[in-house]
Amino acid sequence: MNIVISLIKMIGGLVLLIYGMNILSTNLKKIAGDKLKAILKKATDNVFKGILTGIIITVSVQSSAVVTVMVVGFVNAEILRLKNAIPIIMGANIGTTITAQILRLASLEESSFLAILHPTVLAPIFIIIGFILLEMKKKQKMKDIGQLLIGIGLLFTGLMTMVNMASSFSTLPILGDVLSKLSNPILGVLAGAIVTAIVQSSAATVGILQAISKTGIITYASTIPIILGQNIGTCFTSILSSIGASKNAKRVATVHLLFNLIGTFIFLIAIYAYQSIVGFSFWNSPIDMGGIANFHLLFNVVCTIILIPCISLLEKLANIIVRDNAGINDEENDDSKYLNSLNLLDERIAKIPSVAISNVLNTVSEMAKLNEKNFRKTKELLYDYSVEKLERIANREDLIDKMDVKIAGYLVRIGNLELSKQENKTITSLLKIESEFEKIGDYTFKLSKNIENIYEKDLTFSDTARKELDLIYIISEDILLKTIDIMKKENKTSIVEIQALKELLELYREKFKKQHIERLKEGKCTVDNGITFIEMLNSFERIAGHCLNVAAEVVNYKTDEEYISKHEYLNEFYTKENSNIKELLSSLARKYEIIFEDNQNKDFVS
Repeated sequence: MNIVISLIKMIGGLVLLIYGMNILSTNLKKIAGDKLKAILKKATDNVFKGILTGIIITVSVQSSAVVTVMVVGFVNAEILRLKNAIPIIMGANIGTTITAQILRLASLEESSFLAILHPTVLAPIFIIIGFILLEMKKKQKMKDIGQLLIGIGLLFTGLMTMVNMASSFSTLPILGDVLSKLSNPILGVLAGAIVTAIVQSSAATVGILQAISKTGIITYASTIPIILGQNIGTCFTSILSSIGASKNAKRVATVHLLFNLIGTFIFLIAIYAYQSIVGFSFWNSPIDMGGIANFHLLFNVVCTIILIPCISLLEKLANIIVRDNAGINDEENDDSKYLNSLNLLDERIAKIPSVAISNVLNTVSEMAKLNEKNFRKTKELLYDYSVEKLERIANREDLIDKMDVKIAGYLVRIGNLELSKQENKTITSLLKIESEFEKIGDYTFKLSKNIENIYEKDLTFSDTARKELDLIYIISEDILLKTIDIMKKENKTSIVEIQALKELLELYREKFKKQHIERLKEGKCTVDNGITFIEMLNSFERIAGHCLNVAAEVVNYKTDEEYISKHEYLNEFYTKENSNIKELLSSLARKYEIIFEDNQNKDFVS
């Protein structure tokens, strides 16, 4: 009965350790998250800088799994190249060993001078300070630090619970039998890999080993293979995250696995060859917490040193294992690359709000580019119609709709986390922005259906009507391009241009609508022609309106002011910038009038 009670308490200690580690990791990500992507992007072709980057980020978030998932996402979005990602993964493997070094503090003697560093002392200190910060501080960052300290306290409490309960099992004969079998290197490696793959944290499984080591029943012979296996098992997370990602993203996960497989193979041969020929004096001696932490660190540092010269070879091996599909160059497959940006919206990255939001911004930008491409193809369709081109436009519209659903769902999930005011404000705006782009896609598709109607019913626009549509297309495309530009550069002055262009488009729309009605009265075009022409003009006006809404949301969420509605913002903006808009409107009117006059001298081919 005592064994059952001890087992329950030990499992409870393990849960507390993992929970504490999760709280620590979550709050470290919240505190340092906004810097993570910036650090990653600064990783250059300098291998040592890349390794250092991997170490820093992994120490920051206390999880090599999170870092490798992030790297998979960034390579997938072409923010990082595969060759740049390899050193970061090497650094992440070293960075993850820091947790084991922290946990080894439990091996300190409570009676020593350094007794204050013992987890039984540190745990309540961290929890008390964390609780005070959590309850007394109003700033979110201080609350995050408070939760972080509580996480460390719980982690240490869970570890010491496991250490205390592990002693109850040290005399069990079955445990000795199991550990003796794990001395077999193959079984030990498999056991370490499987347990780590299930727990999805090498730091947690190393922590379990360290707790058991306090009983003195595990030796170097039985522990070393398990630690080697744990390094292989931690690759499972990055492999999972690469499913459905681009080829290069899959190669990142492959390199992570190759690194640990090759390292394990080298260590097994070196260690067991030496043991059989010469023999380690400590081989069958009990291993302590420090010995586990040190071997974990030694493995990752030595593997990194050995494989640094082989980075190009690792890249080639990954390219051989994950091959490119031959012969895929057509336009439809080119369109599908926009969907790859959805791989950035990884559920694990969602736990790092600042990085997740940044990835959403990149994905929305890709959605905007796909809209712009479809708009251009619609213009081409008007002058060079084919059913195949119409189908491709419809396929792109489907892609835009898929992106809309995925982005919206992902933003809602991020919104359920604990966020800063600015992060909440950004998510609210991004939900509106991606919705605006989805509507732009709808009106672009409506234009293509109008064009389909023109050709199916054999309608004929006069040269004047075609030239009017051409000018509206030019103005609308300029508005869309400036909207995409404001997404990238967040330039507040661009909104003045977008507003001026939108007003100019509305002026032309009214002017051309009246002229078309006159042509109807004079019998120069049919009623069907007139309806289609006016529907197209209205679609252009709607597209311009949604572009202005996007620009307003982008500029609005970047301000430090309390969030106000889009309409309030636009009213304030229009009042403030009215004179600048009118001046720019006058200048643009002259510019596009010249374009229109030049077009009057051109012949349009139906």
